Amino acid sequence: MNVKNSKMSIINKRKAKVFLFILVLTSIIWLLIELSKTSISTVSFNVEYENIPTGKLMQSKPTSEIKMKLRAPGFSLLKYKMKNKKIGLNLKNSIKRGSNFYLLPNQQLTYLNEQLPVEMEVVSVLSDTIFVELGNNKSKKVPVNPLIDFKFKLGYNLINKLKIIPDSITVTGSQKFVDSIQEIRTTSIKIHDIHKNINKDIALKLPSKKYNLIFSTEKVKIIAEVDKFTEGRFMVPVLIINNPFDVKINTFPKDIEVVYQAGLSNFSKITKNSFSVVYDFDEYKSDTLIKYLTPIIKHKSEFISSLKVYPNQIEFLIQK
Repeated sequence: MNVKNSKMSIINKRKAKVFLFILVLTSIIWLLIELSKTSISTVSFNVEYENIPTGKLMQSKPTSEIKMKLRAPGFSLLKYKMKNKKIGLNLKNSIKRGSNFYLLPNQQLTYLNEQLPVEMEVVSVLSDTIFVELGNNKSKKVPVNPLIDFKFKLGYNLINKLKIIPDSITVTGSQKFVDSIQEIRTTSIKIHDIHKNINKDIALKLPSKKYNLIFSTEKVKIIAEVDKFTEGRFMVPVLIINNPFDVKINTFPKDIEVVYQAGLSNFSKITKNSFSVVYDFDEYKSDTLIKYLTPIIKHKSEFISSLKVYPNQIEFLIQK
C-alpha cells in the first residue's frame, strides 16, 4: 500500500512540474507576443536645451525632465523605460514675450522624432509650455580680494606692498549672475613666522559651477618682498611753511629728531633727503589760541616703512 502511494506521489509531482513548465512557457510566449505589438505608453526623458540664440545664456536651470507619449513596439518601450534617456528641445523655436521666453514642445514633434529610433513615434508631450529664462552674455573684470593671515618673525616686515598677480580677473557668463559679482576672494590661508620672500599660488573661491560662469583664471600668485628691519634717526631743522614775510617765528626746539625704520637691504639708501617734515603756520591762522604746531610728513621714501617725529609738537613765538 505504501509503495502504491509513493508511486502516485511521484507521478503527481511530475504532472505538477510539467504543468508549471507549460504555464511559464505559455506566459513567456504571451508576453513576447504582447511586447511585439505596437502600443502607446508614457516615457520620461532628461531634457537638453539646444541651439541657444546667439549672445544669450541660460539665467536659471529650466525644467530638466519631460514626459512624452510614445507609440512603439512593446520591446522598444520597455527598453526606453529601463534606462536614462536624453532628448533635445530646440531653443531656436522659443517664443519671446516681454523679457521671458517659452517653448511649446508639441510644436517640435518632428524635431523630437528625428532623435528617436525609426520604430518609435512621439504622439505628444505632456508639458504644454516650458518657460526658459534667457539673458545676455556678459564679461567684466572684478578685483581679487586676498584672504591672508600674515604674521612676521620679530624684526621682519614687507619691503613693498603685497602683490597679487593678477589683481583682477575676467568673469564671463549670463548678465544676471555676472552683475551680482563685485569681487572674487581667494581661499583663506595662514602664513606665520615669515622671514623670507613669499611667492605662492592661491586658489580662488569661485561661485558654484551650476551658474555656468567662465573665469579667466582659477588661481592667483601672491608675491611679497620681506626683509629684516632696523631703526635709524636724523636730527633736522624745523621748517615752517606759509609764514608771512613780515613775521619772524622762533621755534622751541629749533631741531627735531626723525626716527625711521627700513629694511637692511635698503638702509644705506636713506638720507635726510629721503623724507620731508614741515610745520604749517596756517594751523595757527585757523586758531590763534594754539601755542603748538604739529609736524606734517610731506613725503617719505618708499624704502621707509615707518617714520616718527620727536617731539610730536613744537612751541613757537611770533615776532613782528
